[in-house]
Amino acid sequence: MAQQNDCWGCTGAKVDCDVGKTEWPELVGAKVMDAKATIERENPNVVAQPIPCHRYRIQDCCCNRVWLDYAEDSGTVCEVPKTHGIPRLHGD
Repeated sequence: MAQQNDCWGCTGAKVDCDVGKTEWPELVGAKVMDAKATIERENPNVVAQPIPCHRYRIQDCCCNRVWLDYAEDSGTVCEVPKTHGIPRLHGD
């Protein structure tokens, strides 16, 4: 059984989920590719994956991936980008 602080990334490799920045509220409204570059520069342990707002995505939670939701009409970030290392239930 994995220890509580073990984190397996989306690639299947063990990663350190307790290192680096995990949220970027200041990027809401920024151009999506500029936001991607900022996230990956500020935390080289993650990959920012652009996806249009309100689109279906796989439901696994990976601490080394940031869903980068953007508005298709303007190309700007529409939700706070953040890592998802620990799944949370509604109401948590």
